[in-house]
This record gives sequence, C-alpha cells and structure tokens, in this order.
Amino acid sequence: MLKKIIIKNFALIDNLEVDFHPGFNALTGETGAGKSIIIDAVDIVIGGQGLTDFIRSGEQTALIEAFFEIDSNKKVINMLQKLELVPEETEYLILSRELVRNGKNISRINGRSVTLSVYKELTKNLVDIYGQHHQQSLLDPQKHIDLVDLFGGGQLLELRVQVAMIYEELVNIEKSLKKMDELEKEQARMADVYRFQYDEIENSQLVIGEDTSLASEKKILAHSEKLTLLSEQVYDILYGGQRNASDLINEAVHNLKEISSIDPAASQMYENLQSVLYQIEDLSRDIRTYSSNIEYDPDKLQEVDDRLMMLNQLKKKYGNTIEEIIEFQKQIASSMEAAENWEATKNKIAESLDQKKAEYYNITAKLTEHRRRVAGKLNEEITIQLKELNIPHVSFEVNIQPKEIKSSQGMDDIEFMISPNVGEPLKPLSKIVSGGEASRIMLAFKTVLSEADSVSTMIFDEVDAGVGGIALQSVARKLSHLGTNKQVVCVTHSPHIAAYADNHYKIEKTVESKRTVTKINLLAYDQRIYEIARMLSGDKITEVTRKHAEEILKSSLRFH
Repeated sequence: MLKKIIIKNFALIDNLEVDFHPGFNALTGETGAGKSIIIDAVDIVIGGQGLTDFIRSGEQTALIEAFFEIDSNKKVINMLQKLELVPEETEYLILSRELVRNGKNISRINGRSVTLSVYKELTKNLVDIYGQHHQQSLLDPQKHIDLVDLFGGGQLLELRVQVAMIYEELVNIEKSLKKMDELEKEQARMADVYRFQYDEIENSQLVIGEDTSLASEKKILAHSEKLTLLSEQVYDILYGGQRNASDLINEAVHNLKEISSIDPAASQMYENLQSVLYQIEDLSRDIRTYSSNIEYDPDKLQEVDDRLMMLNQLKKKYGNTIEEIIEFQKQIASSMEAAENWEATKNKIAESLDQKKAEYYNITAKLTEHRRRVAGKLNEEITIQLKELNIPHVSFEVNIQPKEIKSSQGMDDIEFMISPNVGEPLKPLSKIVSGGEASRIMLAFKTVLSEADSVSTMIFDEVDAGVGGIALQSVARKLSHLGTNKQVVCVTHSPHIAAYADNHYKIEKTVESKRTVTKINLLAYDQRIYEIARMLSGDKITEVTRKHAEEILKSSLRFH
C-alpha cells in the first residue's frame, strides 16, 4: 500500500508531501489545479518515462519518493531478498526517482541505485495505474490471455508454468536438431580431419618427457669430439701425465705421514689428504670410463634431430607440450566418436523432440480445457459487474481460438468480445467500446480480478470520463467496494464518486512569491461538503447546493 509520496521540483509542485490511507482515496480540485500531476508523479516513481519536461522551471533536478507498506506483498519481499535490498524495517519500502535535466535519471530502491529494468520489475507488483493513456492493457488482445489466467489462478497458473517450462525445453531441442542439420556436412568433412589428426599423434608414439631427454642427447652427440678431448685432458691432469695431480698429492701424503710420526697433531691432515688421493684415483677411473664411452655417431645424431623436429611440428599443431598433445588426442577421440555416432545421436534427438511435442500438446490441451472452464465463469462475473455498472443489455464473451504456432503461453488465442446493446453481434472489445464503456469494463475487470491480483494499490485517473447519470453512481459504488480489499486512489471530477471515498483530498493551485505552486489537503467532513458543493455548481455555492452536497455525502456514507 502507498503510504506517502514526496514530490520536489516537479511541474507546478515545489515541495509536496502526501500521506495516503487504506481504502478509497479521492483527489479533486479545479481543472488545472494539478490533480493529474500527482498521478504523473506516481507513474514516474514506479518506473514511468521520466521526461525532463517535468522538472520545475528554473531547477536542474526533480525528486519523487514513495513509501510503501509491503508486509503482505510476498512477491515484492522475495524480490528484495534476491536483490539483497531488504530494509531494516521489512514492512516498508522506499522508492525514489531523480530526474536530471543535463544528465541521467537515477532510480533507487531503499537508497541504493539500481537499473531502471530492475526497478520496474519490482514496482510492477506495487501499483496499477489506469487512465486515458493507461488502458491499453485492457484493449490489447495480446494481454487478454494473461487476464484470463490471472482470474483462473491456482491450478491454471501452475499448468501455465509447466507449459512454459516444457516449451522452453522443446525450443532447445529444436535448436539442437536444427544445429545438427546445419553442421551435418561440416561434420562429415571434419571426420576425415579428426582421423588424420588422431593417427598422426598415435603413430608418433609419444612418451611424456622424451623431448627433454632427446634435447640433452642431441647436445651430447653434437659435442662428442669436444667432450672426448676435454675428458682426456682432465684424466691426464689428474692421473695420466708425467707430473700429474695424483703423483704430487702422493708425495704430499708421504711427507704428512712422516710429520705425523713425529707430531701426532698432524695425523688428521695426513688422513684427510690420503682420502683426497683415493678420491682422485676413483675419479680418474670414472673419467677414463666416461671418455671411452663417448662416441661420434652422425647417424644417431640425425635420428635424434629428426625426432625432435617431428615433436616440434606436432607442438605447432596440437599443443605446446607432449602432455597437451596427448590431451588434444583424447579430445579428437571424443569428436571422432561423436562424428561416427552423428546419425544415431540425431535420431535420438529427433525422437526426444517427438516425445516433448507430445508432452507439450498434452499439457496445452489441459491448459485449454481449464481456460475454457474459467472463461465461462469469467463471462458470467464480468457480465454481472457490467450490469451493475449500468450496461444492462451487455453480452460479454472470452473468445478462445486454437493457435497455429506453439508458444510459452500454450496453443490459445484469447480475445475479449462484447456487444453493449441488444441485437448487435459480438465484436472485439478494442474496436467497439466508447471511453465511458471502456472505463466501466476496466472497473469490472479490476473488481473481478482484485483478489487474484497481488498489486495492492490501484490508481484511477478520471475513470468517470464519459460516464454520467446512473452509471456514474454505479462506478462510485464499485470503486468504494474495490477499496474494501485494495487501496484505491482516484482523480475525479464527479461529486458522486468523491462522496463515496473513505478519504477526500483537495488539490489547489496558488501563487506564492510570484510562482505557481500546487498544494493538497485531506478534507474534514465539513470541508468535503463544501468541495462537493463546488463540484456540483462551481464557485457560486448556495444553501441549496450545500444541502444537496450534504445529502450526497450522507447517502454515500450510508452505503459504507
């Protein structure tokens, strides 16, 4: 429910704060006082088009804030939880739109900026506005199916959800099958490519790490002569030459041995040097063996070089390492299997498509059956409401026709048909109703759907347009009835509608500091009598019109 709206620098409004109440709220005032400006402000704060023309002359920004009571609106609370925008006091919600003359408009939910699309997704569950430029949903045949399903509620809505889910699955399967048809020739061509790539890798008999070992082997083979020469020189220095390291250290060992026989403190040095001598002898033998094993083999070098070149070519094609090449081969194996089983896979998808179609047509048939039952009930209830709204000879029918193309809504085309007068054939609602009839038909729908609709606030902008006489009284009573379980806000020129309101606001235009401003006040009982009298006779209020106004107000209060 809309609790409060704050409007700043908007059109004729400088700074306005309005507290709304439960039930039926009427907004009245002289023509041009700014009644519709309030509705425009509400429209913008729930996500309507925020034109800079609305910004008050001389100002750069306009701000509209709305406070909603949402403790019973589960849809809104769930969405706020998903967006992590739940306020500390969860029963309240604050929405704001800031219009910027030379910049981008800003939308906020509980103080946090959000995209307009997210903002509108939330607000659609809060307020429903009906006026001369808001009636398209009722007159748009594309929307009629939603109204029927909303009226049906319960099992019908569950079936519709199931239909939407199955339809989505069906579309995905159709896309998969179409894609397979499109790729069939390409897949046949690629099968040969996959086979060539797989065989090329398979015939290479790759071993993880062999590229590293081959690179080392190539380096040794390429420098075999140098390795032989250097190792022989090392051997001569250590053991083989005329004055080698082994002989020199051997002499030193004998000298330390003689020293240690005289001074035992030198014994450790003797032992250490003797150990070095043994190590040099062992190392010399190892070097001799190493040198003798080195061989110059041009054929082996070429073989290693060819293998490395082949590995490098595979790396350029299939991966930077042998591990990546082997992994690529596994992927190719999967692609080859898919190619070999292409026809079988395609047949399986086609079979699942047939099954899903059968499932879709079966459940849409159930949906159509439920809709036809609901349509009959809706026909009766709308007709009753229209007769109560003084269209006594009306014939109304929900026309359900089979749809040729599958959709997420099922296989039904639904359009509301009406004949306002006896003897006239049923025709599409959008092509036959007058402005007054459209208002009453809309009101009938709102009344019938009020319990099913989660939106708790309904705003009517001049719903009395084109309606007069007894019909006007009927509209007033219907709005009052609607206000028993919804919050209703109505801009009206009708004294009878205003009299039926639970709360009556008067909007006035005044001049302050040479600027025109709009103000709004909640009227007390005596003030309501005066305002209703003004609506009856204009500025010249007589005792007769005042008494007439009082009678109208008392009569409407007795209706409550």
